[in-house]
Amino acid sequence: MMKNEVTSEQASVLEKNKQVMQQFIRFINTGDRSIGETIIAPEVIFYAPTSPEPLHGFEGYMDVLRMMRGAMPDVQWNAEEVIAEGDKVMIRFTMSGTQTQPFMGMLATGKPVRVTAMNIYELKDSKIVREHSVPDLFSMLMQLGMLPVPGSK
Repeated sequence: MMKNEVTSEQASVLEKNKQVMQQFIRFINTGDRSIGETIIAPEVIFYAPTSPEPLHGFEGYMDVLRMMRGAMPDVQWNAEEVIAEGDKVMIRFTMSGTQTQPFMGMLATGKPVRVTAMNIYELKDSKIVREHSVPDLFSMLMQLGMLPVPGSK
């Protein structure tokens, strides 16, 4: 077998992982806890820029999702690119929403945002066990008027 050839077992795992990620996108776009409980492992560990330490467990995940959806009730994540290999999936998202409520100490601005997020997921037995989330918070802060836009006066 050549180095880049994929066995049928590996292809099956990749396909299952992609299906889990489709469900995950439904979960974050709706906030439907019941979907999340079926695809996120109870022992999940995730790294988010909103916390200096990794967050643990499904409830920690829900806290971050509630914070995002609370500040931007219309927030949506659109998968622009998906790369899967082995037990890992990387997704480049476009996240968009309107900040109608306070967010990370910022008063509501009523402004729309559209930013990129690069997330890496690790799956085990068709459940997410780890996530590294890297949203473009710098761009988000500029769009919300919290940081100056380069070149503007």
